[in-house]
Amino acid sequence: MSLQKLGLAVRGWFLAFALMITVAPQVAFGDTITVFAASSLRDAVGEIAAAFEIDTGHDTVLVFAASSAIARQVARGAPADVVLLADQEWADWLVGQGAIEAATPFAGNRLVLIGRVENAVTEVSEIAHLLGNGKLAMAQLDAVPAGRYGKAALVSLDLWDALESHIVQAANVRAALRFVERGEAPLGIGYASDLVALPNLSELYAFGPDTHPTILYSGAQVTPQGADFMAYIQSITAQNTLSLWGFLPLDAQ
Repeated sequence: MSLQKLGLAVRGWFLAFALMITVAPQVAFGDTITVFAASSLRDAVGEIAAAFEIDTGHDTVLVFAASSAIARQVARGAPADVVLLADQEWADWLVGQGAIEAATPFAGNRLVLIGRVENAVTEVSEIAHLLGNGKLAMAQLDAVPAGRYGKAALVSLDLWDALESHIVQAANVRAALRFVERGEAPLGIGYASDLVALPNLSELYAFGPDTHPTILYSGAQVTPQGADFMAYIQSITAQNTLSLWGFLPLDAQ
């Protein structure tokens, strides 16, 4: 082989190698789906994402926070492919912001009073007595869905005035229930699904669905790449997983 041909060959190998270095990370990134999800979905979506990776070959990156926080992040351009929220209101807000085109409901939940004891509360009048001088742990009342649902229920049951001064707020519903789990608050308000993930806590009272807005988990693809995951979370496999983690099917709402 002449020196000229050898030089051309080496140059070709070098260019091919350089192209591989340039393209390979883009391909890997393209196979990764980033999901921003409400904190109450942590365990269920973690399991769903693991099955999704096996079934599709995609990688997933999961980011959990309060629905209010992740909605604002997505609206500001955070690199999410999918957003999963604990209510329809924040989903509608994202549509209004132009961050998503539409949202799809995929699960429901129940709102419950939670404590470390197992004594069920049969009358709402017992809640104040059971709380005593202790704190009632709740997610942020004005922004986080679980906090809004909880406040609405207490107002509906004429308990708000008596309990407002006892409320301690947390950034999200799981953080609120950690107060109860650590013994820093005797009672908390959260979702029935949280009790599956926090087995040391018990449901003391179920707030009737007529005492608060309907709990409707809604999700959307933020980018075209998120379409596969949104389709998967509506599949029978994913819906069964949600059910095992204490979420309700839509027809139970």
